[in-house]
Amino acid sequence: MDINRFNEILARVEQMADTIADPVARQAISLLLNLVEELHAENVCLRAENQDLKNVISKLKGEQGKPRINGDSQRRDISTDDVRRQAESSNDRNAPGYGYKLNRDRLDKLQEQDLPNDLLISLKSLEKKTFLTQEDFLETLEHIIGKDAVQMYKDKLLKHAFYKKRNRIPKRPNIHIDREETCCIDKGLLPEDARFVGYEDKVVQNIIIKSDNVKFKKEVYYSPFLRKTFSGKVPVGYEGEFGPAINTQIVSMKYVSNMSEPKILETLRGFGVLISAAYISGYLTGKDSMQVFHEEKEGLYRAGLKHGGYQQIDDTSCRVNGKNKYVQLLGNPLFTAYFTTDRKDRLTVLDLLRFLAPRFYMFNDEAFELLEKMNVYHTTIDKLREMTLHAEALDVEQMDELLNKIFSNPPKGKTTRTRIMEACAIAFYHQETGIPVVETFVCDDAPQFKLITKSLGLCWVHDARHYKKLTPIVESHKKEQKKFKSKYWDYYRKLFEFKKEPSEKLAHSLHADFDKLFSTQTGYQQLDERIARSKAKKTELLTVLQFPDIPLHNNLAENAARVQKRRQDVSLQTRTIAGTRAKDTMMSVVETCKKLGVNALDFIHDRVSRNFKMPSLGMVIEQKSQL
Repeated sequence: MDINRFNEILARVEQMADTIADPVARQAISLLLNLVEELHAENVCLRAENQDLKNVISKLKGEQGKPRINGDSQRRDISTDDVRRQAESSNDRNAPGYGYKLNRDRLDKLQEQDLPNDLLISLKSLEKKTFLTQEDFLETLEHIIGKDAVQMYKDKLLKHAFYKKRNRIPKRPNIHIDREETCCIDKGLLPEDARFVGYEDKVVQNIIIKSDNVKFKKEVYYSPFLRKTFSGKVPVGYEGEFGPAINTQIVSMKYVSNMSEPKILETLRGFGVLISAAYISGYLTGKDSMQVFHEEKEGLYRAGLKHGGYQQIDDTSCRVNGKNKYVQLLGNPLFTAYFTTDRKDRLTVLDLLRFLAPRFYMFNDEAFELLEKMNVYHTTIDKLREMTLHAEALDVEQMDELLNKIFSNPPKGKTTRTRIMEACAIAFYHQETGIPVVETFVCDDAPQFKLITKSLGLCWVHDARHYKKLTPIVESHKKEQKKFKSKYWDYYRKLFEFKKEPSEKLAHSLHADFDKLFSTQTGYQQLDERIARSKAKKTELLTVLQFPDIPLHNNLAENAARVQKRRQDVSLQTRTIAGTRAKDTMMSVVETCKKLGVNALDFIHDRVSRNFKMPSLGMVIEQKSQL
């Protein structure tokens, strides 16, 4: 059936339903409309799957599948970043730093929103005007286009007219002047009465890249008695064939500028450096060249876990020598650390939190509580209680021996066996004293991040995406979806304001508002089910009421994941263990430098040249955490 005719029939059914007074009949029609929504969603998925299968069959026959040609409409965007920013800044929209204006660019964007031409022509009179408050802007609009038009297009007009004033910081006082040059004027062009009154300054920034090849003349002495030759030493950093400046450029081009090795080779040769691809590859992965950065990463990671009140965590996929791996990323506002792992389960996350030390397990009261939360059979838990009389730490071999007694047939009870290992590993981690134990995670709803920490803060942005993914076709359902999303972000705004001035009274009020909002019944079944799922995560979504310093979203970790993906765009994969470790280390160092306000180029040069004039990143993290 044609989709337009389908929507037309649905609209007619809704209109007819509004005229029915019988509540039973109205309820029956509501159930049927929800059934239509489910069948439509299922039909869309089946169509896509069917086309994929047709493409596979065509390729197996030696033919080509259906080409993907993008239409006029762009791919459906499920990002909620714009509305999040709007919610976080909306309460300050009458502050001095904000305003409203409709310049030419903004009017062009409004034209793309299908506003009437006569309305746009009328709005051109506001091209050179700015308004400090929303009230002034709307009042002026009512005088120009009328109150009815303002009400009809209010959301679009406010969205495209709102702007944040740029906080311009003058650059000129911070520019270092390397040389001065006088620009003379041709005296023959001047009138006879012209007299010299001084100079007008103009500062132009420029950079010069040139070779600095050095021939060291090392003194050589020979001792006939000792039969030994003595020679002078070159300065630190110049021991090899290339100096610290070139080696710094190799590392910074790779991990700061995100260039591929062939492009690094091409650029350096363009500057007149006679260098080989093998040297660049070897330097980027070599033990001698990377060891100083590996130590930096370990130091910043330990300091970040020790001094950060919470940790944000996420993972993303990667490739290593043709095999699928995972990149785990941990961080907070002070640091970011990357680790490439074979798996992304709970035990792997625990290994990272324990600095990849050998695993240990412990059967204590907490372990048995975790086993119950993980829904392990009570008979298995009772058997473990009988076999483990003392809460002693077990290594991997001892744990395997214990579990083999319970699960004699290896394939049987594989999931239960894993849950037991996870619960006992978490219990051992929580009682450790030699390492910092993370108390709070901020993350998405992935199961491997749960139960590891005492508190868990879920990302509101991830939760909001589920509401945006709903694609209702019934008009009343579309209205209900839009209405609830508006209330959702209004509540998010209240949480954001709570973080600025937390109080116990406001926390109580927000708890009650949460229950009210997520008990909403809209009649749109898929939306109601989604609301119920959010309500079930109340404790995790409202962790911020207990710890106001944690963020409401996990965007910090999401941005760190994008760095890995941009690295993957340039170099699809790493080939060796050394190369993978170097990639993780250098991305950790560069991203941490950005967060700490440290110039990554200067830091890399300091470590490559072995000057060590700049403090370690771990030390900077410790200093920043005290502030």
